[in-house]
Amino acid sequence: MHDYPSMETLIKKVAYILGFSILGISAVLSVLTIQTVSADNAIDAVKEDNNKEQILKVTIRPLSELLIKDQNSAPASIISLNHSTISAEITGRITAIKTETGSQIKKGAVLASIDCRSYQLAERQAQAAVKVAKTQFNLVKKQFARNRTLLRQGTIARELFDQAEANQQTTLADIELKNISNEIAKLEVSRCQISAPFAGQITQRFVQEGQLVTAGTPLFKLLQTGKLEITAELSPDEIKHIKDSPLLEFVSGDKHSKVSLRSIIDTIDETTRTQEVRLSLPKNSMLATGLSGRLEWSSKQAKVPAEYILRRDNGLGVMLALLRIDKKIKRGVAKFHLLPNAREGQPAYIDLPNTALIIDQNRYRVKNKQTVSWE
Repeated sequence: MHDYPSMETLIKKVAYILGFSILGISAVLSVLTIQTVSADNAIDAVKEDNNKEQILKVTIRPLSELLIKDQNSAPASIISLNHSTISAEITGRITAIKTETGSQIKKGAVLASIDCRSYQLAERQAQAAVKVAKTQFNLVKKQFARNRTLLRQGTIARELFDQAEANQQTTLADIELKNISNEIAKLEVSRCQISAPFAGQITQRFVQEGQLVTAGTPLFKLLQTGKLEITAELSPDEIKHIKDSPLLEFVSGDKHSKVSLRSIIDTIDETTRTQEVRLSLPKNSMLATGLSGRLEWSSKQAKVPAEYILRRDNGLGVMLALLRIDKKIKRGVAKFHLLPNAREGQPAYIDLPNTALIIDQNRYRVKNKQTVSWE
């Protein structure tokens, strides 16, 4: 016979087990509740930290404070419009040299003399021939007048009168020919004196005194110092800017000379992709031919400094602050403004008003469309 627990005992055991289970479940629920609250608090903290990261403190400056004067330059040099070789125009012996290398001479100055006796004799001969022709003309003229009178009187045939008229016309033509020969002789005589065609400086002397020269023999090299120009090779874009520049200068050492654009050669070099430009110097310029220097010019449009140009999304530009003001603190949104013609490490033209706000401090850290604040 088995001893079974009483009903009361069973009820107590069941109640004990249920109570213990309820306590365990409550403990588990408490732990889960605590973890959930901790996770929510952590998420809120992360959100708050993210919000703090998104608002970046920066400093801003108006574009007008940053703009720099656009200064450009290119290699240039001074050339003379004329650097001519003075040659003999007749054959003869040099009898005198009246200038030396380095001499400054005036226009028309005699540089050298050629033995002119044979040419002077030829001139005298031509002059005598003119006199003979004129004397012959006077005789023929009288004969023509006499034959005209006789023709009116009917004492000579018409044929004799026509012959006298023809002789007069032939003699007139002969006088003209003799005068031309005389002018040629005079011209040859004038070429016995080698004269400077323009004012300048003798840069070379090729001839010696007593030397026999012929027509075309080089005698001197004459540099025209009164007509100098600047030559430079510029790109089409640079030419566009010098056309609009308020000031063009040729600079060599400490010498600055104001110049003006005279001409642009309408040919682009296939290798350098540049064009030659010619610029005029002031009349009182004391610069020497062949002097090297630089052509400098400024543009009406200013540039933003290279240090404010950033690279974003494979492009170069500046970071702007778009103004947005709340009650307590100045805030705005950063915006990247692309500069299509900007080059790495170089100032660039910018198409914004002078009042545009440029981010200065933390410009390298700020991201496009990020919230920024400043004092």
